[in-house]
Amino acid sequence: MVELRTINRVPLLGRTLILLMASMFFNFATAQQPFVEYSQRDSTYLKNLHRRDRSPLTVDQLTARHVHRWQLSARRKLIELLGIEQIAKDNRGHQCRVVLQESMPEDGFSRRLGTIETEAGMELPFWLLIPDDSESKERPLAICAQGHGGNSWNNYAGIYQSSAEREKALSRNATPGLEAVRRGYITIVPAVRGLASAVSIADPKSRHGNQLCRAQLIHCLLAGRTAIGERVWDCQRILDWALDELPQIDSKRVLFTGNSGGGVLTVYMAALDQRITVAIPSCSFTSYTDTSGFIFHCDCCLVPRVQSELGDFSDIGALVAPRFLLAVHGKQDGLHYYPAVESAMTNVARIYSLLKQEDKFAHRWGEEGHKFYPQLMWPFVENAFAELRK
Repeated sequence: MVELRTINRVPLLGRTLILLMASMFFNFATAQQPFVEYSQRDSTYLKNLHRRDRSPLTVDQLTARHVHRWQLSARRKLIELLGIEQIAKDNRGHQCRVVLQESMPEDGFSRRLGTIETEAGMELPFWLLIPDDSESKERPLAICAQGHGGNSWNNYAGIYQSSAEREKALSRNATPGLEAVRRGYITIVPAVRGLASAVSIADPKSRHGNQLCRAQLIHCLLAGRTAIGERVWDCQRILDWALDELPQIDSKRVLFTGNSGGGVLTVYMAALDQRITVAIPSCSFTSYTDTSGFIFHCDCCLVPRVQSELGDFSDIGALVAPRFLLAVHGKQDGLHYYPAVESAMTNVARIYSLLKQEDKFAHRWGEEGHKFYPQLMWPFVENAFAELRK
């Protein structure tokens, strides 16, 4: 409190300089500290292994007139690498079936539990949150995808198993579905395959480290799929259903967001599905590796051959352009590295600049750790939706 009172007595210009210097010091200090250190042998091997100049579809040398052609080629390659073609082949002729339970009235909205069978035997539960009086006008759609955490999809929708779980969710602002419906959006909160306990593959004898997401990945890889590909497939089927069966949705205003593993899914979904008009990946959007070769994301986010045949995660994020994209990170997030994030975001910003759409991309830093930052997220969403209504 003493520090706050002291700063508040400083004239506005002085306060601005203090904050700027503090930010510069944070950035400089963070940039000087290596995220990890490998042995000389490992370092030489990893730096050679993850060289970006081997990736044929990176955005580094793109010019404005080549962006559209590059996006077409990169999307085709990404669909292949994610195994989505294999998933589609495996599900040829399958009709998704959606079952909704009775609506439960809440304060200002209704809540319904549903299931969608995205492939034979795979029924994903989801929450459908609908604002009161939704029949009177078209509403935006928000899809909020959980990260790791067996019950967090329920938390996103304002459902908690205990008071302790509720307090933990609120402390991390992990209630984006609840916030979205209270802003007047029709909201879907799905259980994400491999991340939610309700739709995870068991790991008998702990062969895969007793990590459900990793068990999913191993089964996928053996079958020519990826875990991320299955998650994209599921969310696309949910989006198909919502846009076909919920007539009150404004298809020009579709938000997809998630934190951590849900943020990774957000990037892939928005890169591949152009029906998503606003994407907000939180605490997730960085390069696959830093300059040392350290891998930032969980095993279950692995996409074989992606670096050698497509590019970096930031190149995939550039597929979202020219639609609205906000990347949010936490300064104290121990899972990510400030210089790597900044470099990746510069890569994405370059594509938006080439397309003269700089105002549709933003990158913001929250002051804390691995969590949602609603104060950074929702103003961007509201401004984007206002533009999309024009």
